[in-house]
Amino acid sequence: MKTNRMRVYALLGPDSGDKSVFLREIRANLKNEFQSDPELHRFYPFETTNGEIFEVLQNNSLFSDHRLVILSQMESMNQQLIAPLVSYVSNPIESATLVLISEDYKLKGKLDAAVPKDGKKIFYEMYEYKKPAWVRNLFKPYRVDVEESAISLLLELVENDTAQLRQAVVQLMQYLSIDKVERVREEDVERYVQHTRVESVFTLFEAIATKGYQAALEILHALMRDQDNQGILLINGLLWSFRRLLSVQENLSKGKSWEESTLEASVLGKRTSIKRKSDHEIYRGAVALFTITDTRNIIGTLGSYDIKLREFSNDLELFILEEIITTIMIHRGKEIHRPEFLSITTDAKF
Repeated sequence: MKTNRMRVYALLGPDSGDKSVFLREIRANLKNEFQSDPELHRFYPFETTNGEIFEVLQNNSLFSDHRLVILSQMESMNQQLIAPLVSYVSNPIESATLVLISEDYKLKGKLDAAVPKDGKKIFYEMYEYKKPAWVRNLFKPYRVDVEESAISLLLELVENDTAQLRQAVVQLMQYLSIDKVERVREEDVERYVQHTRVESVFTLFEAIATKGYQAALEILHALMRDQDNQGILLINGLLWSFRRLLSVQENLSKGKSWEESTLEASVLGKRTSIKRKSDHEIYRGAVALFTITDTRNIIGTLGSYDIKLREFSNDLELFILEEIITTIMIHRGKEIHRPEFLSITTDAKF
């Protein structure tokens, strides 16, 4: 990729991992072109309502020969910003490179057509059926076998962003290199998650199943202190655990023994046997606590909360996750019905 004639880019689509790689490539090529690092400026639409971004684009820097200006979250841009951006994109300044980033597949209004085709790149989300093979390919440099259940668990616990998945595989293999494993199993992924974090979605599920409401909330708060904005990952992990629980319960309801039911446990049709003694104790506690109907309700409710969490701002993430724990443990998966006059943004406790 050459950047010496391209001063405007639009990086579009939902995959932020490959976008980050491409953005680093733009920056590296600018460094090569000008023999120094470009001066970096990052804006969001709400930060440039008074034209701040255009001041940076048009005013030369005293400290660098070139400026790399990034405008992210273009999908949230208001209409007032379109006209001045179209005007700038039509006649960009040579001493600056502007990169527009959006999760949508097109920019708004006339701006989409104004960006040169050579500078526009769409980063599509990978199809679900392609993800397992893509993840398996990440393990090839390590010359190890990988169980399907291990890949499934990685995809459940890691946000389906290519950069995060690559990083997860690298860190997992660094952890497993001590044992010189030749085959990566589901238990290895679980062990890695529990090793790398004092608390994890697994300890949260354990608290839900065996330790009670207060303990579950404490673990939730610890998780959110350690890493902000990870609500979707927690929901994905809980969904995986409750689907596994449902499989055990359905096996038991067919008259199978505990050993058979846990050995044949599956998630979305893929075998996820329960082997460790500690996990048997956790799932025994969960079976005693929740009925099959409860578990089915919880799975359905977690799916709806996944959608809800994506709709609201990050400021409400902890509040929504607390509500999820309450819905699971107090209401057994039945969603809380509130009076219509209550607002999720102003009423802290219902």
